[in-house]
Amino acid sequence: MVADPSPLDVQQDRPYSGAVLANGTLSIPVVPTSSATWEVTQVSTEMPTAPSGSLCIIRKNGIKVTDMISTGDVAGGDPPVILRQSDKMTVEWTGCTPGHIGTVGVFYNQYPRGRR
Repeated sequence: MVADPSPLDVQQDRPYSGAVLANGTLSIPVVPTSSATWEVTQVSTEMPTAPSGSLCIIRKNGIKVTDMISTGDVAGGDPPVILRQSDKMTVEWTGCTPGHIGTVGVFYNQYPRGRR
């Protein structure tokens, strides 16, 4: 008998936000909330007030995954980003105005530990 391959919770989503620091940077950490594995299928970012020339980058454990348009963008598609309990994904803005707010939407499938 083959184990059911379907995720524990299909297509979850979680919002994050933060304020730009005095040095013009904002780093929003994304980590699984339990020992479950997240299969991140889409990340949406928004900071409508980000100035021209500012940067937004998604990283997994410090390694660049993709560049984003600072004012707002969506990253998705294959391959999904797999996050286990020991992993951390960050969405990082640089060159922005202190005090401005950045928001991130993370869309993911959650699998029980050891399933994925």
